[in-house]
Amino acid sequence: MPESDDARREPPVTSEGLWSSLDDSWQEAFRQAWEALRTGNIAVGACATLADGTLVHAARNRVADRDGPGGEVFGSSLAHAEVNVLARLGFRQPRQLVLTTTLEPCIQCSAAIRLGPVAVVRFAGADPLWDGCHDFSPLSRREAARPKVTMAGPRTDEVGLFGTLISRFGPGLVPSVAEDLRASGEASTLDLVQHLEDSGEVQRLTAMEVHNAFGYLWPQLTALRKSAR
Repeated sequence: MPESDDARREPPVTSEGLWSSLDDSWQEAFRQAWEALRTGNIAVGACATLADGTLVHAARNRVADRDGPGGEVFGSSLAHAEVNVLARLGFRQPRQLVLTTTLEPCIQCSAAIRLGPVAVVRFAGADPLWDGCHDFSPLSRREAARPKVTMAGPRTDEVGLFGTLISRFGPGLVPSVAEDLRASGEASTLDLVQHLEDSGEVQRLTAMEVHNAFGYLWPQLTALRKSAR
């Protein structure tokens, strides 16, 4: 007897199932981002791995920190997660690493990636402020001739939306940035950010581990995903 449509239908995706399906690099990047949020920084985390997933280095945003690990940048607008990963990598290493980050790299980080030993960038959340800022080939003949870094992202699931959402908490969302993001289509995300901050839920979230916070926000993330279709 042929299977019915209901029998063939895949089971619904759950927050636990999606999170557990993430590889170690994604989970480490989000752990770093969560630590950044807990310490008053912009919630972005990143890690560099070999092609087989072996971790080379992981780091987080440290723009508001007063100190940090040796070799990393802190207390500066330069202290982004991707920069802090790259700052710990050796000079002129083979261009073979995979950089996994929770948010689409800004133009500063994209330039640092271009100079670093990175072959592939995987990013979770979209950032419309920096969309299209990763290709340096139009700038010079040399750049046009060099192999491009492969960009893989953003994710279109709740993990991608989570990466964008948490980056909007804290010190990064100044009024001028918020205005630009709303004009770029992030009004629903920013409305949720405002609600979570005004209700005190952000403080409750930071007391959770990152995977539990993802589960707590699952209904809102799913609503954002569906509204973006």
